[in-house]
Amino acid sequence: MKKIVFCFLGLLAVLYTASAQSYTFNHGPYLQELSEHAVTFVFTTSDKGFSWVEVKPDGGEAERHYTVRNGLRDAYNTFNVIRVENLRPDTRYQYRLCSKQIADFQPYKVTFGDSIVSPWRRFSTPDPKATACSFIALSDMHQQPDKLGRLLNQAGVGSADMIFYVGDMMNYYDNEETPFRSFIDKSVELFASEKPFVLVRGNHETRGNMAREYARYVPKSSGKYYGAYRVGDIMFIVLDCGEDKPDDFWVYAGLTDFDGYRTEQAAWFGELIRSKAYKSAKWRIVMNHFPPLSHMESDNPERHGIQDITDKFLPLYNQAKIDLMISGHTHAYEFMSPDKYDRLTFPVIVNSTESVARIDIDGRTLKAKVTDTGGNTLKEFTISK
Repeated sequence: MKKIVFCFLGLLAVLYTASAQSYTFNHGPYLQELSEHAVTFVFTTSDKGFSWVEVKPDGGEAERHYTVRNGLRDAYNTFNVIRVENLRPDTRYQYRLCSKQIADFQPYKVTFGDSIVSPWRRFSTPDPKATACSFIALSDMHQQPDKLGRLLNQAGVGSADMIFYVGDMMNYYDNEETPFRSFIDKSVELFASEKPFVLVRGNHETRGNMAREYARYVPKSSGKYYGAYRVGDIMFIVLDCGEDKPDDFWVYAGLTDFDGYRTEQAAWFGELIRSKAYKSAKWRIVMNHFPPLSHMESDNPERHGIQDITDKFLPLYNQAKIDLMISGHTHAYEFMSPDKYDRLTFPVIVNSTESVARIDIDGRTLKAKVTDTGGNTLKEFTISK
């Protein structure tokens, strides 16, 4: 009899614990695609619900914003992506998350559970006339958030305007928690609720049975990983290198076409560098996971992706009057300069798994500093115009 009572009490305890688990925001929020007039908020809830964001300028009234698709507001979901538009340039805003748990969703009756509201947080839209910008770039963290945090703090993440993750922040993607555990949660802890990170996809982010869903974590209005945008005087170009080995390599099982994808991007980049927006930019910064040249033997299958970049992009790069390129991939720090490589007309910082670059642009001066995990300066230089 005692065993039955204890079993019954144990069952009640389990049921009580399960029912007592609170409804929460469990990942995020983090900012994506912050521009002069818009921003995207990404966050998740611990259970299915109905969520929105309230946004207000400092001293102003809050407005609710939802994601609406074909007349239906997003609901009964846990992953939330909410785009807010019609913002004013160079303006400070506050925002908070709001959500109502949906306990039961029937065709003609919706039963709500707990309601939750986050603290107010802040962000600022960019100044279109800005002549100064500070950013941090690193790559190849391979699911090491603690090291990521150390490098970000070492580079002064608190005073940077934006952060670029130049590929391979994960090993592969086969679990919806992997991007959060690898780098997003650490980014939110340090900065990402108030300033954006920009993800440059690396070859490891293309791997895993969920790789085709990765875009929802870094939503783009264009629907593409690659693109370009202006921040004041600065044009940032983000490219997507694809995989390193040939498309017919056995491990890809016939599921990739990165040669065609790189051809598509090269055509786009060729048009971009002829545009007025590109030509009028004072500074042009390119981010690509692969460096523009390879040191590997010609018969090494891992050389293929970089060689395809060299063949299709390098002639365009050398026409484009690039001021600085930042890459990774090789796991070995290198500074590639035209003095050392006569095929290049621009400098390239190739970050290792242990380095971070801090770039400060102010008017006609660009200052770059690369440090390692020990705090040692690997490279420091200035470009003046």
